[in-house]
Amino acid sequence: MLPFSQILRKPNQAFRTEKILAAIDLGTNSFHIVVVKLRPDGTLEYLTKEKESVRLGSGSSDYAVITDDAMDRGLACLKRFKTLADSYKAEIRAVATSALREAENRQVFLDRAEKETGIQIQVISGNEEARLIYLGILQGLPVFDKRILLIDIGGGSTELLIGEKGDILFSTSMKLGAIRLTEKYLKKDPISATDLQKCRLHIESVLSAFLPQIETLKPFMVVGSSGTITSVTSMVLEKKGEKRERLNGTEIPIDSFKEIRKQVLDAESIKKRLKIPGLDAKRGDIIVGGILVLDEVLQRIKAPSFTVSDFALREGIVYDTIESWYRHTDTSLPRLDNIRDKAIKTVANLYPQGKKHAETVTKLTLQLFDDLTNLHGLGNLERDYLETACNLHQVGLCISHHNYHKHSYYIIRNSEAMVGFSNAEIEIIALLARYHRKGGPKGKHEEFKALRPEDQLLVRKLASFLRIGDGLDRSEKSIMERLDAVMEKGKVNCRLYYKKSEDPNLEIWSVSEKKDLFEDTFGTNLEFHLHPI
Repeated sequence: MLPFSQILRKPNQAFRTEKILAAIDLGTNSFHIVVVKLRPDGTLEYLTKEKESVRLGSGSSDYAVITDDAMDRGLACLKRFKTLADSYKAEIRAVATSALREAENRQVFLDRAEKETGIQIQVISGNEEARLIYLGILQGLPVFDKRILLIDIGGGSTELLIGEKGDILFSTSMKLGAIRLTEKYLKKDPISATDLQKCRLHIESVLSAFLPQIETLKPFMVVGSSGTITSVTSMVLEKKGEKRERLNGTEIPIDSFKEIRKQVLDAESIKKRLKIPGLDAKRGDIIVGGILVLDEVLQRIKAPSFTVSDFALREGIVYDTIESWYRHTDTSLPRLDNIRDKAIKTVANLYPQGKKHAETVTKLTLQLFDDLTNLHGLGNLERDYLETACNLHQVGLCISHHNYHKHSYYIIRNSEAMVGFSNAEIEIIALLARYHRKGGPKGKHEEFKALRPEDQLLVRKLASFLRIGDGLDRSEKSIMERLDAVMEKGKVNCRLYYKKSEDPNLEIWSVSEKKDLFEDTFGTNLEFHLHPI
């Protein structure tokens, strides 16, 4: 599951029943479909997604026509996507980009698609494509408040956009797609040095009209999306010996990119390129063109790194479509400025029965954390990790009660919904949930052992707070109203204010059993004092 681009801060009355949408992106290289369910609370569940390499733009270097073979491949794929969407009873929105945008015979394809599948395809401009990609990226990375340069290298075109707080400061679409460049300059195998140089000069010529504007706007960071970017990232990670199921949020230093650029360009034939670990076999013939575009942009703006977004056009289509649904209601969508909250709510929905307990645990844990700032020395970022873990620590109960803390770890660590957090942050949050009960962190635990020493200490500190907060609601009756904690005479005295009509003995027993990690980590005793109210 993944979060909808904006979760409402109050119950949403716009839709009393679930709505299902299938978003289809007809790209020059690949067709994509995602099917999502919009719940009444504003969250999204992604039901399925598929991708097919169609190569709609192949065979025509000037993109003047879509060849018969390419048209047949595209329509066959579209029929499969229609069958998939219909199986979910989904409303369909289909958007086409560069190949159909430029083809003189595009109407033939559009008419056949509507006649043979019933799907009406919207052909969008390059600037509209860039806008939708920006909307997609804002759902997957916490960059709303940052001035970013978006670079999306597709098969037929490259989109560049500078955005900040949802506003577009600059955007352009250039005919510098990976397939287009391959068809025009790099089709010979092996690629000659002369053809490679011609391609470079062409890219420099096209980009030269736009890069001065980008340099003037001084974007804070570079975000890359789509196939070339993800392929480069996979190759970089393979070279480092790293395995990641998700690439979203991965930062690639410029030096690491240069190593892969050299490796790809030195492999002048497709056969040699396919031996590079991490390169998708379907991109062996077109990766050179994409890397040359990325290289020129990064060099010209002197970017120290770029950050990868798994979210792109199709997620932008989803947001834009659902936003249009809201225009006909009395409810509007807030800004795309806090995707972490949306991610937490989406994952927590896996175990909705735990909502009240999670709220109580969060309240008490953060009160303890805030009162003991001088003891733990941690800041707002670490507090956010702790708050997230408090909200999600019981989510593993959606699988089973037995070892549910381990199930919670697995769900948080592997959920595609945890957008807005880096892989390192997700690992820390997942481990906090893992250690909220039973045994605490141990050096023999592989996941804990893999952390940096400073992160191991952070997990110990934060997990010790979560264990106390969870213990103080052992009965899950919200008996404890609040707490105050102070350091006195070398120990922590914690005053617990509980409902006098309730019996707090189970909570006291529970925290007494779970306070050992806190005392060992901070080297101090922790004592509890009851105060009925």
